[in-house]
Amino acid sequence: MTSMTPFRILIIFFAQFFFVECEEKPLRILQFVPGFTNSHILFNYRLAQTLKNLGHNVSLWTQMEMSMVLSGVSKPPVGVDEFRVDIHFSDSLKTEGLKVFQTMMFNEGTAWDLWWTGQEFKGMRIEACEQMLSVGEDVMTKYRKANFDIMVAHFHDLCPVALANQLNIKKIVWVTHGTSVYDYNAVQMGLRTYPSFVPHPLSSFGDSMTLMERTLNLFWHFSTLDFVNLPQNLLHEENEMYKSYSLEKDTDLWMLTRQVPVLLINGERYLDFPRPLPTGISFMGEITTTKKDAQLSKEFQTLMDKSDKGVIIFSLGTVSNTSNMPEKMTNGFLDAFAQFPQYTILWRLEMDLPGVEKYKHIHVLKWLPQKDLLAHPKMKLLIAHGGYNSLLETAKAGIPALLMPLFADQYINTKRAVRFGIGRTVDKLDITGDSVAAEMRALLEDESYSINSKRLAYMLNDKIIDPLRVLDHQLHLATKTPYFHLKAAQKLNFFQYHSIDVIGCFSTVWLSAMAIILSVIR
Repeated sequence: MTSMTPFRILIIFFAQFFFVECEEKPLRILQFVPGFTNSHILFNYRLAQTLKNLGHNVSLWTQMEMSMVLSGVSKPPVGVDEFRVDIHFSDSLKTEGLKVFQTMMFNEGTAWDLWWTGQEFKGMRIEACEQMLSVGEDVMTKYRKANFDIMVAHFHDLCPVALANQLNIKKIVWVTHGTSVYDYNAVQMGLRTYPSFVPHPLSSFGDSMTLMERTLNLFWHFSTLDFVNLPQNLLHEENEMYKSYSLEKDTDLWMLTRQVPVLLINGERYLDFPRPLPTGISFMGEITTTKKDAQLSKEFQTLMDKSDKGVIIFSLGTVSNTSNMPEKMTNGFLDAFAQFPQYTILWRLEMDLPGVEKYKHIHVLKWLPQKDLLAHPKMKLLIAHGGYNSLLETAKAGIPALLMPLFADQYINTKRAVRFGIGRTVDKLDITGDSVAAEMRALLEDESYSINSKRLAYMLNDKIIDPLRVLDHQLHLATKTPYFHLKAAQKLNFFQYHSIDVIGCFSTVWLSAMAIILSVIR
């Protein structure tokens, strides 16, 4: 073995020095947190923790709508500053009315309900944004002096763009709370949708649709419902409102959104339906991971250990308030669970349940560490609402799922589970002991669901590149790259995008030629 010459040592030294110097520096990130629900708050706190773990300096600007979020449910990560703006609405009927939404999600919910909810939500966004921009010049000055590199925000409305503009933050990175990319977001990123095989986030279709399903899916994509295309429908009102806070009276918030270079989607690409994506749009993966040696509390460890054939979890997430579940629904699940005495059933419920004390294997809990429990070897089945976080957690844990979608993108998430053969579904309007028990029995006794779940978990966990490195790369990319999306695609109108003008020209020429030929023949 030859000894290293001084010249080679010098080369190695400078190479190491160069690469150390070229390491990306920590970013100063302001994270705009939409405090609509507990789910939004928890997701953003997890994201902030992830960004902090990557070495970035993170501050939170939280829009806390107190009537919709249970205060004290969670706290921001240690070492992350949070500025909370408590939102108070002038019309108390708005917040009181939206509480009806909690009840509505357990019932049928009509198109009128969706439209009405969108109207209420639209008015609330204007009021909330005004209060976010009216925090006082001392606060604004403090955050301007922080010289943030980027803002990370959700594209629910245009307020993050307005706030970033006021704080002189030049770059914005969009994130999604769910795994779906809505049309208004896609268009602003230069991505056009394909209704023939890309299901709308609020539809209940998969990527393989019948003629009628494709027709309905097309209508969803063209929909002008306020709740579906909120930022566009808020454009005029928020632009007018922003003029009173900005010296730049000609600022168009909608045009500013076209300069956002990166969109980060919450979730795993392999769980989504196939869709072409431009460079600036990528999936974050799982933003927090459970440690393999995570210890359960003594209470839950005892429950897991004493189970006979295994453990079943029933949890409807953090958005839906289970105290609003109809009695018929709770009785239906209770009757179903009574048929599985060999299994330990952990039921997350925010109210007392009369009659449950008769069953020693059913445990009603106001909270449970779902993610840690899913990693336990005795876990057999998750019964959930189809929220994306629950879907992702059970998919990565390799546990089959019985899903009861309640609203929004939970229907399409259920289709994702069915597509991979890891889950089945029950209709929230037809919950009986026998119907639920039949679905549970199919998932527990048919080994194909367990095999498919473990296969999918292996696929999701087998990655060449750590998703967090991709996330970190995209954040740095946003700070130093001018927006590079399909600029031409952003400017195309409906007729140009679908080549209707080209088809029209050729059709005109062809028809004219045919007319001339026919006239000559005659």
